[in-house]
Amino acid sequence: MKSLIIQEDKYTPYISFEVETNQFEIAGESYSEYTLHFFEPVLEWLNQYLAQNNRPITFNFRMTYYNTSTSRRFFEILKILEDFYQHNSIAMSVNWFANSNDMDMIEAGEDYQEDFSNLPFNILIQETK
Repeated sequence: MKSLIIQEDKYTPYISFEVETNQFEIAGESYSEYTLHFFEPVLEWLNQYLAQNNRPITFNFRMTYYNTSTSRRFFEILKILEDFYQHNSIAMSVNWFANSNDMDMIEAGEDYQEDFSNLPFNILIQETK
């Protein structure tokens, strides 16, 4: 499979799912009203890729803002990753990046960490300059 790269635009995040390195990232802002339309091909690609993947994966969330609709899509992505991780003996690391002064993003990461306690889920707090 080819890597999935979607450039960030005004309402949707940057998506970089690199198959050569197995480094996957969602970054930026996401506040489209039509998140299902945007994320559906991402979810399909992820399911197809994981069905044939046998190498460790690092999945990074580097969001600065996202809306409630996007949070549902993140939940779906994390559910896919958790199912894969539980049914395969393949290493995985999920990293949630947040600035030290962004309590909403830190709390969101904590909520996902709690919801997906079977995933190796790290909250990485970066000092704000």
